[in-house]
Order: sequence, then C-alpha cells, then structure tokens
Amino acid sequence: MDYVMDNPIDPKRVLSFSVVRVPFFLEPHYDETKPFIESNRERLVKKWGGKRGWEQQKRRHDLKGRGEAAGIPHFNLDRLASNSMASHRLIQHVGKRYGLAMSEHLYDRLNKYYFVDGFALNDRPRLAKLAA
Repeated sequence: MDYVMDNPIDPKRVLSFSVVRVPFFLEPHYDETKPFIESNRERLVKKWGGKRGWEQQKRRHDLKGRGEAAGIPHFNLDRLASNSMASHRLIQHVGKRYGLAMSEHLYDRLNKYYFVDGFALNDRPRLAKLAA
C-alpha cells in the first residue's frame, strides 16, 4: 500500500485510501464474562480430534510460516483462549475516537499480547493497560 501511494502511475492523480479491518470473532460460544476458558493448545487439540489431527493441521496450513510472515515470531500455544468481544470493542472505540492509525497500532500490540505473550482477549483490566 505504501509503495502504491509513494509511486503513483500518474503523479497528477495520487491515490489515497485507508484499510478498515473487519474483526474475526474468536470463540463466540465462550462465556463473555470469563477472562479465559482453556489454553489454546487444549482448544486446538480438541478441535482437530486429538494431537495427531492437530499436528496434521499445523503442517497443512503452515501456521508457523504464516505467523512469521505476519510478524509473529512464534505462537504461544498455551495462550489463554477466550471470547474476543472485549478486544474488538476496544479496537472499534480507539478507531472511532483516535483514528485508524491509532487503532492499527493497538491492533499490532494486541497481536503480540495474544499470540506471543499469551494473554486472554477478554481480560478487560489487561486490555485497558495495553491501550493506555
């Protein structure tokens, strides 16, 4: 996106646009009032029918490679799985109040907070500290 904006085909008609994220709601069936339900490892092993199924799924979808490409050095498989509504509300609030650049910055921090550090996306006190 930066390249296209910095190198327009026609310098007289510079393109300008913003990308707005569409949230992906994780674990909507989990109780929204609980900060976490189980570890992500437990959730995925159950989801894919046991350890063998989970290992096959990881290989098929190259989750590690896709994470590295997105700037996530490693996935914390023991991160806390929870309903993610609180984090989506926070991102929406920040975007409306402070703009898309600020919500994108927070989104990047949330990715590390969840995927690397392993914190739950429904832990409101921790989310507030992350956003401060």
